[in-house]
Amino acid sequence: MTLTVLLVLFVVSAVVAATVVVRTQKRKFAEANVVVPGTSTKAPAEWAGAHTPEARLHRRLRDAVTAVRANPAMEDAFMMDARVSLEQQALAVDERLIAVAALPEGVRAEPLASVSAAVDAVEAAVAQLVAGPESKPGLERAMADVEQQVSRLEQGGSV
Repeated sequence: MTLTVLLVLFVVSAVVAATVVVRTQKRKFAEANVVVPGTSTKAPAEWAGAHTPEARLHRRLRDAVTAVRANPAMEDAFMMDARVSLEQQALAVDERLIAVAALPEGVRAEPLASVSAAVDAVEAAVAQLVAGPESKPGLERAMADVEQQVSRLEQGGSV
């Protein structure tokens, strides 16, 4: 009788532990798929680890935002404004990427190339932003390029 009770307790404990582990991993996986922490995404969950061009572009945006947030110089007001603006631009590019991924394969290449150029521009702006406030002129040019790329994406034109 005691052995049966212990066995049941062991099985129940194992199931509870496994459930907690699975839920924790799902939450971490979902968090790893977010471009800007605290902002939900409509990107497919599988993009967190997939090797499709869309998934890689999504992760590049996520990694660019992560790099900006890791910069200790972000406490300067100009730098903070630039970071927030860049995060918003990255979200806009990601939204367009999600829309492009839904297109049929035969018509996806050109819009995907436009999104890829916008991701390149975000990464270039991040590089300037991480360089610090002394790179303000370069950052302003890079931010203007990102805004131009995002504007073209929103208008549906080629970049």
